Amino acid sequence: MPRRALIVAGAAGPHDIANAVLHRFGFAPAESALSLSDATSRLRAEHFDLVVIPLQGLGSMELSSLDRETRRRGTFVIGTAVQSDSDLILRAMRSGINEFLTYPPDAKDFSGAVDRLMRRTHAEGKSGSAIAVYSAKGGLGSTSVAVNLAFALAKAHPEGHVALVDLVVGGGDLRVMLDLKPQYDMSDLVGKVDRLDADLLRSLLTPVAGGVWVLPSSESPESADALEATAVSTIIEQLRLHHAFTILDCEHALSDRTLAALDAADRVILVTQLNVPALRSTQRTLALCHRLGYADDKVHVVVNRHQATDAVSLADGSEVLGREIFFKIPNDYRTSAGALTKGVPVADFDASSHLAWSYDGLAGRMNGGLAAKGAGTQRASRLRTLFGRGRK
Repeated sequence: MPRRALIVAGAAGPHDIANAVLHRFGFAPAESALSLSDATSRLRAEHFDLVVIPLQGLGSMELSSLDRETRRRGTFVIGTAVQSDSDLILRAMRSGINEFLTYPPDAKDFSGAVDRLMRRTHAEGKSGSAIAVYSAKGGLGSTSVAVNLAFALAKAHPEGHVALVDLVVGGGDLRVMLDLKPQYDMSDLVGKVDRLDADLLRSLLTPVAGGVWVLPSSESPESADALEATAVSTIIEQLRLHHAFTILDCEHALSDRTLAALDAADRVILVTQLNVPALRSTQRTLALCHRLGYADDKVHVVVNRHQATDAVSLADGSEVLGREIFFKIPNDYRTSAGALTKGVPVADFDASSHLAWSYDGLAGRMNGGLAAKGAGTQRASRLRTLFGRGRK
């Protein structure tokens, strides 16, 4: 469900400009109130993420009443006035106004104020959760898990956007799996990361029905060298500010980019299957996660394409890995192949399938609380630290 904004007496200036800015930050078209008393009454009964009010002519009692409701609801307030009178601004700030703008605010100033408020949401611990989906070898279905988890989370949490990022540079499958023909992709961010903000990032995302916003990878292999680990960290941080969940489809190669994504994630899903080669690669990845200093409750092993005829049982797989299997996803070739052919998530192809129900279950498990973040990402190269060498 989009964020909601309430504009009092046209305080944000031209409606079309204000709505264009708000849309970039995930807001629905702004609603209107004729007066501050009308807005305060609505705030008592409804939740708004942002209120824009005219400051001139307001009394202390009116501001105090508004302050009580916005504090109770966790609503941000932008105040506007024709003149930037210092006494007026001071009184407004003391009454809980978060931002002041000269009326009518232009698009750049209004966007800057909204962006600062969204960043403040992050600073107060209200940012979204980042989940990295990784497998050490190809063919285990990690992209399928990332895609369908994203849509299951969006269905379970319609109040918050979900971002889905393809970090498999030069060879990602998100375009195929969702039948995307995006106008922009990851390559459009290269060289712009140092000025990345919500406006730029939102303009590059591709919206998909179901509440998911996709950042596809570049199809050009040459772009892989241009996307550095620090850029990946910055992109993830920005996405967390404006999305309830950010799902990262990681490349299999153990690159600095991959390590940056694993570091930045609140939790990591290790996708495996119950056969010897897959379990051995998962063993090595778990050992790596231990060396990286990740807490046990940050890393979760998910068995994909599980069936009774698997070469290794769940119990034996758990024993081999030295930890509990967090979740298992059933093997359902008909549903998987049908969804891939149509370019839709499995729930859109057959919502009654056991496979769709399974992803709903995984989304529920992943929403059970956030693990502590792993070790920081500010070191020059995690690969050099671990193995004495580095790759991009």
